[in-house]
Amino acid sequence: MSPAIKSFAFFLIAIALCSWHLDAGRNANTLSRSAMVAAIVEHRTLRIDAYHELTEDKALVDGHYYSEKAPLPALLVVPFWYAANRFGWITPGDHGILTEGLLRVGGFLCGSVPLALLSLIAYRRLRNSPLPLPRAWLALLPFLGSFLFVYSGSFHGHLLAALFLVVAWLMRRSSHHVLSAMAASAAVLCEYSLFVFPLAWLLQDLTQRRWKPLAAQIFGGLPGLLLLGFMNLLVTGSPLTLPYAEVAAHVNQSGGFLGLGTPAISGLHGLLFSNFRGLFSHAPATIICAIVALLAMRQQGWRWTLLHPLILPSVALVLIIAGHSMWWGGWAFGPRHLTSVAALLLIAGIPRLPDKPWADGALVWLTALGLCISLAAKATTWYSLPTDVVQPFREMILPQVLQRSFTESQWPVAVGFSPVMGTFLFVLAFIFGLRVLARSSSTA
Repeated sequence: MSPAIKSFAFFLIAIALCSWHLDAGRNANTLSRSAMVAAIVEHRTLRIDAYHELTEDKALVDGHYYSEKAPLPALLVVPFWYAANRFGWITPGDHGILTEGLLRVGGFLCGSVPLALLSLIAYRRLRNSPLPLPRAWLALLPFLGSFLFVYSGSFHGHLLAALFLVVAWLMRRSSHHVLSAMAASAAVLCEYSLFVFPLAWLLQDLTQRRWKPLAAQIFGGLPGLLLLGFMNLLVTGSPLTLPYAEVAAHVNQSGGFLGLGTPAISGLHGLLFSNFRGLFSHAPATIICAIVALLAMRQQGWRWTLLHPLILPSVALVLIIAGHSMWWGGWAFGPRHLTSVAALLLIAGIPRLPDKPWADGALVWLTALGLCISLAAKATTWYSLPTDVVQPFREMILPQVLQRSFTESQWPVAVGFSPVMGTFLFVLAFIFGLRVLARSSSTA
C-alpha cells in the first residue's frame, strides 16, 4: 500500500469518527455564527436582527445586532449554505434558513474536517517515529483523547483556527513566509487571541534582522488584515474596532479592555491543572509533550527558547487567557481557548518523544485516560457544562454514562436508532477503525 493511499485511508477513518457526532444544540456561541451565515444568505446583510433572540453572543451597534465572533468560520460556511439554499435543499423552519442543518454543516466544516486534518498532519509527521506503536494510533488517539474531540462536529472556530495556525507554523519551518503569514492571519480571523503568534514571529525576525522573511510576512498578512478591517468597518463603523467591543449582553468585561486584565494565579491553575478547565486534565497526552518541551528548553538554553516559533507565543497566549475576565470560557469542556496550544503540543511534541520505557508508558496511559474522559463527554454532555460545575466528569459526565443518558446529536439517531444504539455503534466503529489503522501501519 503506497503512502498516499495510507494517508487517504487514515483521513477517511478520522473524518468518519470526527463527524459521527454533529452538534445541533442551541448554544449561544454556535448560533451566533449560524445567524451570520443565515443573514448573509437569506437577507444579504451582516445584521442578524431576524435571529438575534436566539443568541446572547451578539454585538449591538446603532440599534442593529451582529455576530461578535471572529468572521472567517461563518464566511467559509456561507458558500455551502448558499448553494444548498439555491438548489432547494433547505427546508426553512421557525427561523428561516437558520436550521439544525446549518448548525450541523458548520460543525462538519469547522469542527470535524479540521480535527481530521490535524490528525493527518500528525500522521505525516510521524513517518520516522521510533515509538513501538502503530503510527496511525499515535497520530489519532491523542487527539480523540482530548477536549479537541469534544468540539469536533460543532460550529465553533477553535479547531479551524488551530488548523490554520499549525499550517502557518509548518510553512514558517519550510521558509514559505508569505504562505505562513496568510495562514496565520486566517487563524486570527477565526480566533482573535492568536494574534500573539504572528506578532511573536515578526519580533523574532526583527531582533535577528531577518529582513526578507520580515517583509514576506508583512506582505502575506496584509490581505487578512485588510479583510479584518473591512469586516470591522461594516459592523462597528471603524476598521480598528472589533464587534466584541460592542457586545450586547452577558459578557463580563470588568477585567479591562475587551475583558482583558492581569494574569491571575487562579486563572493559570484553572487553565492548566484543574479538573474544571485544565489543559493537562482534559488533554492528558499534552503532559508528556510539555515535559519534552521543558527538557529541550533546559538543554538548548534561553536564547533558543526565546527564538522558538511556538514556545514564546504559546506562553503568551496562556497568560492572556488567564488574565481574561472569563478565562474559563463559559459553558465549556476543557480550556477551549487553548485549543491551538493543545494541537501544537501534540503535533510538535509526539514526534520528538524518545523511545524509552518511561515515555512509551506515559503516552499510552495518558492517552487511555484521555480517551475515557473525552469519549464519555462526547457521548453525553459534549461541552454543555455549567460554569458552577467544578468537577464536570464526576458531577455530570460519569453519572450520565451510568444512566445511559447518551446524546441525540449523532447521525444514527437522525436515521431512527436510539441514542444508546448510536453510541454502541460508535464504539464498534471506533474499534474497527483502530484495527484497520493497525493493519495498514504494519503493511509495507
